[in-house]
Amino acid sequence: MPKSRFLNSLRSIMSVENNEGSSKNMWKDLPLELLSSVMDFLEIKDNVRASVVCKSWYEAAVSVRVIEQPPWLMYFPETKNTCEFYDPLGCKKYTMELPKSLAGSIVHYSTDGWLLMSKEDSSDFVLFNPFTMDVVVLPFLQLWNYYQLVGFSCAPTSSDCVVFIIKDYDPGHVTIRTWSPGQTMWTSMQVESQFLDTEHNNVVFSNGVFYCLNRRNLVAGFDPSLSTWNVFDLPPPRCLDEKSWNQGKFMVGYKGDIFVIRTYEHKDPLVFKLDLTRGIWEQKDTLGSLSIFVSSKSCESRTYVNEGMLRNSVYFPKLCYNEKRCVAYSFDEGRYHPLEHNLDWGSQLSSNNIWIEPPKNAFELV
Repeated sequence: MPKSRFLNSLRSIMSVENNEGSSKNMWKDLPLELLSSVMDFLEIKDNVRASVVCKSWYEAAVSVRVIEQPPWLMYFPETKNTCEFYDPLGCKKYTMELPKSLAGSIVHYSTDGWLLMSKEDSSDFVLFNPFTMDVVVLPFLQLWNYYQLVGFSCAPTSSDCVVFIIKDYDPGHVTIRTWSPGQTMWTSMQVESQFLDTEHNNVVFSNGVFYCLNRRNLVAGFDPSLSTWNVFDLPPPRCLDEKSWNQGKFMVGYKGDIFVIRTYEHKDPLVFKLDLTRGIWEQKDTLGSLSIFVSSKSCESRTYVNEGMLRNSVYFPKLCYNEKRCVAYSFDEGRYHPLEHNLDWGSQLSSNNIWIEPPKNAFELV
């Protein structure tokens, strides 16, 4: 059953439970593990509603209502062989020295606390964990023309890790290269497709698929397990002024859902959710309980953030002038925090400011 139908059914059941009391005892008698799996699908407002149905539902709802640590903002001072972190919850900064071999490297992508990096104009890629200082050197990759999109699925400590590099080498063809732990060479495939643009392409890994978004807002997917490339037949989401480069476009995944955040100068962000079943981008006026942290190299999403953080909000990779908090937009309040801020999208889209997931013991490592 699709998640939307499942949640609607659950809300109906909750309503009946509240109105008819013991007439639906069969739902109260579901095993705790099954109830907890159900509750894990719910946004915080529905989780709270479900928790008042009965004791067993309360236990299940609370069991998955875990406060999630927000990602940290990571950036690189131009004149130092260091990286700096900003914790948006504690409003604190930390500095860490980089290995000499990575001095001057740029970040292409981040997930699970790891960075995909290379020297500028180089195809010597490495995966780097700035908290543990672990470095994984990838096989040499000869690129006569520079790549246009790179990403990876999860930490290289997992056998499921896939590094994904894509390039349009000539009109009508896309070349895809992948690497997984244990391989000594890149796997290469070429497909007939005209998809990528010279810049402003986005990628996110979700449900085993790399979803790619180009500048024209068309979507394609690469399934590494099947080695299949598919350009989806769906109209692009409604956009703001496409003629201006001074705008932001970010793609993020959350529990199998794909969201695109669009914004332009100081206008309110637009949120679109991908619905492949209906073949549309559905515009949303809220993120529900989600907090989304966006940057050009990585995007993170959280459901149960600490009370000190804004829910139903987007955090941008930009510190305020006093450097005590990040620029954020609240959909509940319909405004930016702070009201006076500067988001130079030209700078943001080329910036090395990224969101990174810290380990649970991050404070012991920095």
